[in-house]
Amino acid sequence: MTGLHCSDCIYSTFIFNEKMQKYQATCSRGYTLADPRVHSDPERFFSARIDGLVPVTDPYDKEYLRTSNVCDRFQSPSNFVPPERPKKHFWES
Repeated sequence: MTGLHCSDCIYSTFIFNEKMQKYQATCSRGYTLADPRVHSDPERFFSARIDGLVPVTDPYDKEYLRTSNVCDRFQSPSNFVPPERPKKHFWES
C-alpha cells in the first residue's frame, strides 16, 4: 500500500475549511483523521495538504498504531465491488 493516502479511499471525505485555510477530513468507517506531526487541538485536525491527514484514532476511540498511511479497511474506488442486491422473495415480482 505504498503511496496510498486516506484521500484515495472511498470512505473518506475532505473539505477545505475557509476559516483555517486548510483541509479537514472525516472517515465513514469511524477513524479519526489528523496530522500526526501536530499535537494541539484543534490544529491537528487540519492540514495544508490533503494527504497530510492519516488515521490516529480507531473506531473504538483507541490510539491507532499505524504501519502505513492508510488503515486496514482502505478501499480504492477502482477496486470497489458493490454488494450484491438481496434476492427477492418468491411472492415479490
